[in-house]
Amino acid sequence: MAVTASPAFAQDAAATATPAPQNAPASAMDQGEIIVTALKSGAQRLDKVPVAIQAFSQETLNQRRVRDGADLIQLIPGASEAQEIGAGYRIFSFRGSGAGGPVGDGMVGYYLDDTPFGIPNNQSAPPVQYFDIDRVEVLRGPQGTLYGQGSMGGTIIYHTKNPSLDHFTYDADSELSNTRESGKLNWRVAGAVSAPLVTDHLGIRLSGGYDYRAGYNDIYAGAPTGTPTKKDANTVRAKDFQAIILWKPDDKLTIKAKAWLFSTDQNYLNVMNSLDPPYAAYQGDVVGYDRRRARYFSNTITYEFGGLTLTNATAYQRVLPGGFQVGLNLGAPLGIGTLNNGGDARGFVNEFRLATSGSGPFHWVGGIFYQNAKGLYTFDINFPTLAITGSTLTKTKNASAFSEVSYDLFGGKLVPLLGIRYYKDRRTSDSVSNGTLVSSRATPDAVTWRANLAYYPTESWTVFFNASTGFRSGILQSQAQADAVIADGVPSSVSLSPDKLRNLEFGVKGSLFDRKVRVAASVYDIKYRNFQSAFNTSIGLSAFANLGDAKTQGLDLEMSWDTPLRGLNLNLVSNINTSKFTNVIPAFAGANPRVADGERLLNTPPYNVRLDANYETAVGDSLRLFANVHGSAIGKARNADATVNIIRPYQLYGANVGLKFGRSEVRLFVDNLSDERGPTAANGPTLLAGPRPRTIGVGFRTHFD
Repeated sequence: MAVTASPAFAQDAAATATPAPQNAPASAMDQGEIIVTALKSGAQRLDKVPVAIQAFSQETLNQRRVRDGADLIQLIPGASEAQEIGAGYRIFSFRGSGAGGPVGDGMVGYYLDDTPFGIPNNQSAPPVQYFDIDRVEVLRGPQGTLYGQGSMGGTIIYHTKNPSLDHFTYDADSELSNTRESGKLNWRVAGAVSAPLVTDHLGIRLSGGYDYRAGYNDIYAGAPTGTPTKKDANTVRAKDFQAIILWKPDDKLTIKAKAWLFSTDQNYLNVMNSLDPPYAAYQGDVVGYDRRRARYFSNTITYEFGGLTLTNATAYQRVLPGGFQVGLNLGAPLGIGTLNNGGDARGFVNEFRLATSGSGPFHWVGGIFYQNAKGLYTFDINFPTLAITGSTLTKTKNASAFSEVSYDLFGGKLVPLLGIRYYKDRRTSDSVSNGTLVSSRATPDAVTWRANLAYYPTESWTVFFNASTGFRSGILQSQAQADAVIADGVPSSVSLSPDKLRNLEFGVKGSLFDRKVRVAASVYDIKYRNFQSAFNTSIGLSAFANLGDAKTQGLDLEMSWDTPLRGLNLNLVSNINTSKFTNVIPAFAGANPRVADGERLLNTPPYNVRLDANYETAVGDSLRLFANVHGSAIGKARNADATVNIIRPYQLYGANVGLKFGRSEVRLFVDNLSDERGPTAANGPTLLAGPRPRTIGVGFRTHFD
């Protein structure tokens, strides 16, 4: 089983744009007035940014019932969930980036404001709670110049809300709901308070939340017969707390310091033997769990001078000891036993950059980035015929220099851009298996680049061509692992070759009919080289190898329509793609025919689509009625674990309706309306994951300023 073999796994027009008000309707936010900063060259209007990018305000996230990463992924064309273990452990994939499996460094970058969240040799997404988020920006495709290592597939940037410097505010949100199959209620409370400490100069914002999700699966010590040993077992308790201090001593200098603490504790797991009815069998006396805890401290300094903006962003990340534990029945010859994956990590990052901020035709951003991080992965496999205990400590000290430059031609109608980044890593790995220590070292380097041509034929339309590259450092393994792979006829080494990709993309975005219809579409062609993958050798030793190449081609489409019916807005996001492995090493394909030339990529559905219908209207003089109905569909995907070869197509539906009165609202909602059970991910026939069963509830939200 793979789970036992690898670690657990916008240009000048924008300068005059003004942000939409914080409480503007979501449809207005979708028209392009939302301001983004993902290209690190100042505030830009979303519809003028010449790349495949999305931005979701908090209003939009609330309207569409986005509560965690799995909900957000439904709104991103070409995105999918590659693996799920528990509520705190999920791996997401963009445009085929998950085809190599959940091994090595991340392939989607996650940023908390200006600094990355991530550790070596781990791909899981941060268990972020979405209550106090100002907006989320999503870049699709490789971000090798501005974001570098770890952003091969794309980048998700979570922007937190700043403290108010001139008045007191507070926000509160609460929910109460019931999940089918559960005997207890779910509940969630969250709140935020912001206060100026020195008017116009110094402010503080405190926020936090507690989310209790009642368990709904049953646990059997042995076969799933008789009375379960535990009922409604997979309870989740998620907590987070933020403290942000914003200091503006003058109009030129801004300092933002933040502490972000979050944790997710789950009894047992989201993977189980059966999803309908939901149960986990053969657990013996194992008390399963999934625990994730992190502490994140960051500081961003910006200074404006002489037509330039200087930014220095620093962060320290501490992932506390955690992991997951589960009982498994693997059949003959292994039998029934337990698997325990754990670890912890810490890391320091600093980025220093300069960017032009004037109104001239020349635009430039450049800087240097440094990371010093380490991640410990531990495992304990205990079966009657197999007992292995071990750990892998991966350390990295890496630095990179990057720059992008563009120039407005013909009064800003045509804007060419060129970017480049040089990366150098010093990486070590110390692995212990049943008491035997093996160390390995590597010093990979890489150059990534981006070329972009943007054309603005009218104020309403943007056309762009983007060519870019991405990469990630190679996995380190022991000499014994490398030798076992080589003995099976697959080229390998202590340090795998970095996997890389090249992306070509053509896109168009704009509006029609007095901005009542907005469209963004892009076609892309991606070639992956040297995909890193787990490899089960003929002698039974789990190892790693570069399996070969792959390619994927697709179309992303986003549409929004303010219909003739006043207050009704329709939103569509979708992707269709083709993908296949190419130039697979023959011996690798011989050992695993599922990755042979011409076979569709793993963990890459051929389509995903989501449609939202949003309605809002006045009711009397003081009330507003609002409603959202949404549905999403995900195509059939080839699963990474061969024992569950296919993840069948599935659909998810939801709705919410409510009343707004003043700055408050009350709503009724239903998630997973059709009670879809999945599976939507699988690590084996006894490790199936699916959506939470149908959940019906009521919520209340208020804002005061």
